[in-house]
Amino acid sequence: MSMRGKLRREDGAAAVEFALIVGLLAILIFGLLEYGLAFWQVQNLRAAAREGARVAAVGGDDADVRAAMQNSSVGSFASTSTFSRDRTCDGSTATTGQPVTITINNASLPGAVQEAFQINIPFIPQISLDPTLSGTFRCEG
Repeated sequence: MSMRGKLRREDGAAAVEFALIVGLLAILIFGLLEYGLAFWQVQNLRAAAREGARVAAVGGDDADVRAAMQNSSVGSFASTSTFSRDRTCDGSTATTGQPVTITINNASLPGAVQEAFQINIPFIPQISLDPTLSGTFRCEG
């Protein structure tokens, strides 16, 4: 084979192209995983806040609300986590039909959950999420 023929062969070109693209592909895949985990945690905690608000709407006290939130959060809302409520539904006509909102204090969540809110994608500045985690239901009579 002549020298010109050897220079025109493309043996290994696909491997070189893959080597150039694999880094970008890895960044994309791991970025999607990081964002997916953060999104799952936010949705999980919002569902727990809604469940807590549902229990509060039917007259549950803070212990009942906490238990409902812990049971529905798949471990994201720990016993040391804190929340606030804006109203106590006592079954009176003054509170019936009024909304009760449960809001989770993000700073009180377990460290692993707070770390999930820090999205680290290589070569991109860190993205910090500070979501509003709350649920609202109307008080029942």
